[in-house]
Amino acid sequence: MKSQKFFSRLRILLFVVLLSAGCVVGFLTFLRPTVSESEGRTLTSFPAFSWKAFLSGEYTSQVSLWYSDSYPGRDAMLDMNGDLKSLYGVHDVAFEGGVEADTIDPNEDFTMPEFTTRPPENGTKPGDEQGTGFEEETAPPEGQVIDGFYAEGKTGYELYYFNKDLTDRYINVVTQVAVDLNGLATVYDMVVPAACCYGLSPEKTAALGASNGFEGIDYMYTRLAAYSKQLGEQGLLTNSIVTLDVGDALGAHYADEYIFYRTDHHWTGLGAYYASRFFLDAVGKTYPDLDYYTEVEVGNFLGSLYRHTQSEVLKKNPDTTYAYKTPAVQTITIYKDGEYREAPLIDENVTSSNKYLCFSGGDVAYYEMHNENVTDGSKILIIKESYANAFMPMLVDSYEYVYAVDYRFWRDDLATFVRDNGIDTVLFLNYLVCTVDDYSVRCMEKLVD
Repeated sequence: MKSQKFFSRLRILLFVVLLSAGCVVGFLTFLRPTVSESEGRTLTSFPAFSWKAFLSGEYTSQVSLWYSDSYPGRDAMLDMNGDLKSLYGVHDVAFEGGVEADTIDPNEDFTMPEFTTRPPENGTKPGDEQGTGFEEETAPPEGQVIDGFYAEGKTGYELYYFNKDLTDRYINVVTQVAVDLNGLATVYDMVVPAACCYGLSPEKTAALGASNGFEGIDYMYTRLAAYSKQLGEQGLLTNSIVTLDVGDALGAHYADEYIFYRTDHHWTGLGAYYASRFFLDAVGKTYPDLDYYTEVEVGNFLGSLYRHTQSEVLKKNPDTTYAYKTPAVQTITIYKDGEYREAPLIDENVTSSNKYLCFSGGDVAYYEMHNENVTDGSKILIIKESYANAFMPMLVDSYEYVYAVDYRFWRDDLATFVRDNGIDTVLFLNYLVCTVDDYSVRCMEKLVD
């Protein structure tokens, strides 16, 4: 009996020692990795302290995210997890998580919320006082926008789950921005379908409990059209919001061309090229053909879809990033780490294992691209997350200035920026899944707070 108690206490002691040792190792910052080679991304950095973030609980949440995301040896543990899965039969098909999707009804009766006009603030170009208009460039790990990832064969998919509340809030942000910019600029909205919209049949999508992405986009565009009409009748909106349904334009190339990555949720440079031409046709701008650009192979990587599914098949079939370099523009201005700096428009020598970061300097608060060969005064502002990074380089031959702000980090007055820079075209370019992601929508709402 005494021996049983002894061994029981010994097991408890060993467990406590191992747990304590793990915690101590976790706080040894010099052991912590900054980049995940297996996931192809920069890991979460320790957040800067502010009383506002601390009192709201956001600071402690970011510390927790930092602790788990950059724990020493995490790559090895992820690889071990994938190897373990392969032993018990997870090979060609894998599915993780999932949430309950709302029913999509684009024609349901609704009451339009109240939208109010707000004059631009008096000011100059955002960021003239260093750092006053930006938040720290620390976004959630790529791909952790919603549960539900599916891998079949050599291809992974991030699934789309329609959420009525978040979708309506996204619609309201786009509409309020259009009202705020009334008389200054026309607002365009392009929601980019996820790869699952093309790669999975409606039957397979339903069987997985996910939503039809094309129906979700139709819901958004139906609402935006109705809001535009009513606001026009009220005299609050001179130019209707222009919705750009890029679904068919991308679908025409999906089966035979490499327009979406297999292990990552982003589109490729070629996918962004086709979408950019669809947009430029819609606004009546001219552009060069694809053979005008120099194609460069940036390198291989494993992306967010591999990270979530840990599929051995995906691991053995990494993606390759190809980028298209224009001779007209080589460098751009970005706001990063508290300062303005130059960055390559296409960085074919990007050192990160996440090769998607070769486009436009990666994820930062602010971008400015100037083509000195175009002198017609044309200017566009893109409101974006990372999907637009591969899209923006395809516009610089058609505009004198291409501006972009990442809604996750940029915190200046939008109407003031548009007015002070004489911008007449504003494009929301957003990945479909971000319209149903709570973090993304909350960040977008700060544009109209």
